[in-house]
Order: sequence, then structure tokens, then C-alpha cells
Amino acid sequence: MSDISKFLGQRIRQLRNERHMSQEELAFKAGISAAHLGQIERALKTPTVETAARIASALSVPVPELFSDSAAPPRPENTTIEKINAHLSTMSEDEQKDFLRIVRIFKNYRRVK
Repeated sequence: MSDISKFLGQRIRQLRNERHMSQEELAFKAGISAAHLGQIERALKTPTVETAARIASALSVPVPELFSDSAAPPRPENTTIEKINAHLSTMSEDEQKDFLRIVRIFKNYRRVK
């Protein structure tokens, strides 16, 4: 593969590791298979523009950041919130509303104790 594919794969892996995400978590958030993500990170496959955009979104970075060699420190992330958001993004709006109701019930229950 090309040097840009190698750089892109390394950069995605770097950003993923900085966020303490597994390949499976990132792949789930990006809507691709973990195997495909692994091939991208190892520069065996080059992602389409659409896939690169979904990976960038899942990493919470703008697309150009995937191609940047900046050594800026990563912003602190709340991985629990990211995991919850990843699951919520796959739910319908009605399911999301049900989840919110459950969270509110749980929050009120904890206050009572």
C-alpha cells in the first residue's frame, strides 16, 4: 500500500488508542466491521471517503485530523458516555426515549436511597 495508507492507518490507531477504544468499539461506532478497521489500520485496505468520515466522526475529530501529524495532546474523554452514545446511535427515536425514561427512573431511585 501507499505511504498515505500507512500513515492513515497508523493515525487512526493512534487516535483510537488515545481514546482507550478497542478496534471493536471504534468499528461499531463507525458502522464498519472490526476486520475492515484492522485492515485499514494495517494499511491492507484504503478506506473510502465515506468510511474515513465515519471513522473520524466515531473518533470525535474532524476528517482533516486523520491526516494531521499534530502532536497536540488529546482532549480528555469520557469513555462511558461515548459507549452509551454509540449504543444510542443504533436505536430508534422511540427506543432512545425509553432509555431516557429508564435513566430518569434510575436517577430518582438513587436519590430516594
